[in-house]
Amino acid sequence: MFSRIYSSLYDFFERNLFERIVIYISASFLLTTILFQLILGQDSFGQSQNQQWIFYAFLGLDYLLSLKKVINIKVTINPISVFAFALFIMMGHGLFVGIVNHNPPFVILNDTVPILMIALNILRMQSIEEISKPINFKFLAITTVAIASATCFFSFLAGKAIVGSIPLFYPLALAALLTIRPFPKWIALMIAIIVVLTIEDTNRTILLLTALVGTGYLAVNTIYHPTKTILLGLILVVGLFSAWSFLPEDSKTYQRIVGITELDLSKRTGSIGERQAERDAIHAKLQRTGKTAEWTGAGFGGLYNVQFTHTYNSNYGHAHYAWAWFNLRFGKIGYIYMFFLLSTLLFNGIRSFQQKSDVGLFVSLLCLSAMIYSFTHVNSIFLLSGLHFLYFTKGQINDRA
Repeated sequence: MFSRIYSSLYDFFERNLFERIVIYISASFLLTTILFQLILGQDSFGQSQNQQWIFYAFLGLDYLLSLKKVINIKVTINPISVFAFALFIMMGHGLFVGIVNHNPPFVILNDTVPILMIALNILRMQSIEEISKPINFKFLAITTVAIASATCFFSFLAGKAIVGSIPLFYPLALAALLTIRPFPKWIALMIAIIVVLTIEDTNRTILLLTALVGTGYLAVNTIYHPTKTILLGLILVVGLFSAWSFLPEDSKTYQRIVGITELDLSKRTGSIGERQAERDAIHAKLQRTGKTAEWTGAGFGGLYNVQFTHTYNSNYGHAHYAWAWFNLRFGKIGYIYMFFLLSTLLFNGIRSFQQKSDVGLFVSLLCLSAMIYSFTHVNSIFLLSGLHFLYFTKGQINDRA
């Protein structure tokens, strides 16, 4: 038995780092659901910190077991590795300003670790050790959907069904549906069940991503199979209308969609208004602190006070919009970092799509969702730990097994 366990673990660690990171993220949500929601009876809201540190425990163990390889990393100079080096500069900036401002140590650490992991993972994924290992996308899709199904099942038992990492699951599921042929029927069934169980709490970003991907897919296929595509389009329209008809008016998904039609950017109340309020409060804090802070920001661990619709939050460190997050940590210089991030996402998204492979499509969808999340919830980008920046080389082979 022990030899089988050892063999399975050895085979797992011999897989590409990209695969392992995807599985670590999915597994961290499953463990959090079982430990904190099902066993301890905690609410699903507010579990992000637990999920984050369980994930980093997995990743830390991976780094420990691969320490020799990490120390001997050798990578080529390309746009993605240059971006990794820029992240180290950004991290040094945030740490220096945060320490000088005597920001809370734990909050500094919480801001530092994601950026450090992204930079290191980018370099590791480009190393010869990883490039020589093909990525088995079908295995990755099946494993991730299975873990997400278990997460959905246990969270449903705990009171509220969640899928796990939404920014990861939906791009992977969409890429799998579009590329894997023949598509396993039980995987399709699992995805359908997950969508049904979580439909009442789907965020705007995923709705927009799905709409963009679906529209693009139909537009391209209209050229080659017009009759079939028009029929599929009609089925989708009927399906969407039916889903909307059965969606409860008190569900978060319904309220989010209706909220878009009633959007007033001049207000500072409600979901989107509160995000506008974050930006205003950050700008005011940096102005009060002085000209230096306006340019260099509050650093890692920087906190501020903000008035939300029904509550006043003091010592608040979150920021949804990318321009608010970068401005808080790095001041006006942060806009340069943000432009570099968006440019790199656009570059790698286009380049990955041009690979015309299942992994390439998955990475391009990750990049697309990340660009949308920059305008809705930028932390979702950081917590995927660099998956958007997988860099294909001419010698890298995609295993379609």
